[in-house]
Amino acid sequence: MSEIRKARNIAGREAIFQSKAQSRVMASGDWLTWPELNALLPALAEQLSAGAPGRYLDGAIFSINYDGVEYFPRFAIDACALATAAQGMQRVIAVLTIRLNGWGMALWFESSNSYLGGKLPKDIISSDPAAVVQAAQYEIDGALHG
Repeated sequence: MSEIRKARNIAGREAIFQSKAQSRVMASGDWLTWPELNALLPALAEQLSAGAPGRYLDGAIFSINYDGVEYFPRFAIDACALATAAQGMQRVIAVLTIRLNGWGMALWFESSNSYLGGKLPKDIISSDPAAVVQAAQYEIDGALHG
């Protein structure tokens, strides 16, 4: 098999994996459109420009684009309701943005994490933000899983 053909096969498999992963993230139901975000947290939404809802609010939220629509994680909004968790969310995003884009962060938050005892980071960001920050740092540092 030629090198070009191998590269195309790999690219095709990666595209299928990415599509399946994005569908899994969206199927979780934990993603809000701009109007849904605005309705849930008007004070938060007002701080974001109506013309550019994808802009981060002091690093406390990130967004993904799916089928041409901007989505925001509900778990970030829940975390913002608690001061300590909000700081944790900001720290997690600051760590993850070193290597991950919005989709990379979405997949990380939506995947079980061995550093969190197999829990999803999104499920415990409000209750144990320090642990999620540490897990994010391990992700970026490339620490070995035990």
